[in-house]
Amino acid sequence: MATTKKGVPAKATKAPAKTTKATARTSASKNTTATPSAAAPKSSPAKPAAKKAAPVKLTDNQVKFLQTIQAAGETGYEPKNKNEQRSIDALLTRKLLKRGSKNKETGNSRYLLTKAGAAHLPTS
Repeated sequence: MATTKKGVPAKATKAPAKTTKATARTSASKNTTATPSAAAPKSSPAKPAAKKAAPVKLTDNQVKFLQTIQAAGETGYEPKNKNEQRSIDALLTRKLLKRGSKNKETGNSRYLLTKAGAAHLPTS
């Protein structure tokens, strides 16, 4: 045994045993023959069904606003003040409206009703 400069014997370090491909194959084949159920592929549990999106809930004022936008026709609706613009932004996030072309004179965008927005309108 070798000693260090201080006279303390050096600790022996043992290198970890290396496994070769042959020993890995033999140990794996022993495991599969011992327990055949372990070698069979495990069936994964059935995946849950995809959740449907929650239906959009609109207030009475939003439904009335959708009706005024529908009444504007193909030209689209141009908001008159900031309160209307806030309502439009809320309906845009719910994808009930889409942004149309800009008015050349005022520079404001016009808004059109989508098919999803038309589905929220009462039938008359």
